[in-house]
Amino acid sequence: MTALHVRGRSLLMLLGLLCAAVLGALLGLGQREFAALSILGLGGLVLLYLTVRGVEDTRAVLIYCGWAIMLLTPLLQHLSGVPVGYVLEVLIFGLGIAAIRRVWCIAGQDRWLRTLMALFLCYLVLSLLSSVFGRSLGVAALWQFQYNLKWPLMFGLGTLIVWNVSASRAVQALVGWSWVFILPFVVIEILAPALHSQLVGPATDSQLNPFLGVGARYRGPFAHAGYLAIISAFLAAVAWVDVGRARWKSMMWVGVYSALVVLSGQRQEAAALLVVFLLFAALRCRRVLPQLLVPLAFLIGCGVVLVLMFDYIPMRSTLAQWGLLDSLAPLSERAILTRGGLDVAQSYFPLGSGLGTYGGAGAQKFDLSLFEHLGFGRYWWFLQGKFIVDTYWPCVVAESGFFGAFLILSLLLMLWVGLVARVWTSTQSQERSLLLIATAAMTLLLANTPSSAVLTDPRGAFVLWLLIGMACRYSFMLRMR
Repeated sequence: MTALHVRGRSLLMLLGLLCAAVLGALLGLGQREFAALSILGLGGLVLLYLTVRGVEDTRAVLIYCGWAIMLLTPLLQHLSGVPVGYVLEVLIFGLGIAAIRRVWCIAGQDRWLRTLMALFLCYLVLSLLSSVFGRSLGVAALWQFQYNLKWPLMFGLGTLIVWNVSASRAVQALVGWSWVFILPFVVIEILAPALHSQLVGPATDSQLNPFLGVGARYRGPFAHAGYLAIISAFLAAVAWVDVGRARWKSMMWVGVYSALVVLSGQRQEAAALLVVFLLFAALRCRRVLPQLLVPLAFLIGCGVVLVLMFDYIPMRSTLAQWGLLDSLAPLSERAILTRGGLDVAQSYFPLGSGLGTYGGAGAQKFDLSLFEHLGFGRYWWFLQGKFIVDTYWPCVVAESGFFGAFLILSLLLMLWVGLVARVWTSTQSQERSLLLIATAAMTLLLANTPSSAVLTDPRGAFVLWLLIGMACRYSFMLRMR
């Protein structure tokens, strides 16, 4: 080791000790917010340094760190009062340049990924044009612009991870150990709700659990039951894939995490998990699938006939809340947001109203004027600041118009179809397992967009996007050999 290296390491150690002393003093003086900002700033500088030097995750550090932050954020944020969740944003944007470079490198030789990039770049250009010619405010538009970059950058971060023994063990650890942290919080929430509120914060959803008919929609260690549902559904799907584990143990984990989905009371996530299991069954039975089409069509036809004979419509109340059965029934908040988004897209045709104007994080934080113009002031939930970002598509349709929404929908569907196609043609067991996990993650995220914006939310989707990106990279590397 040269004297220059020794001197460099000594300087880094000295700088680290100095930073630790300063942060300790800030915390001792009660300056928690300033200390948190300092930590985020230092973290950003470290990540920028790694980006410039070039970074590749061979030890699944991103998976472990991302999952730990997803699980611990609500608890630490409530107990400390510091916005710990923004650590994920530091990771996303701090390694953003490295992620873009890696995706660009792969896309140069992968036509499928190149097409996905082209669709997203077209959407970005269209959204910027809509902001220029629409009604966007500068700060709101910038905030929404960076928010829209999160899920592509999370995908890009996944391409920095090398699928190897370490990554495989990390995925196994997610399934094998997450319940140790999640389940006790659910038990405390059932048996001692007051203690649970002191640990995680007061509940924001007081509705009855629709699956059990009794009890609440439990959220465990998370801020909302939706996070418990999407994370548990993902873990159940990963367990079903059976990555390097005895089959009986895998089915036990499937049962545990599926039960947590039921306890969350989230119908959309439960339906999405059922779709994932059906998709897995279809992919496993792909050789006999053509022979099953005729009996499946017959059974579906019999079901339709029985529904008509007995005048029974599944999910009648939910359909009524969307105005599909009873025009006089009160609409749900999501239905009102969706109709409002369509109205905005028509009023500002063809480009939309611009970023940060409707249904997204930018509008929620900085500009509610379009909501007020549309008469949302008559809704109690809007006046209390609730449900404004409770679904994904109204924001996309309103802010970038029908063409922008078409581009994003095409991109997401093409990504999903591409993953399924690669699973279908894969002959390598490791590749097939990883692609199945990525397909499950993509299915869960896409299926939840009608009732949730979790697709763009790092607190619920960070590791899911990481594994999707990692699967795309691994599949590409195998095909290049």
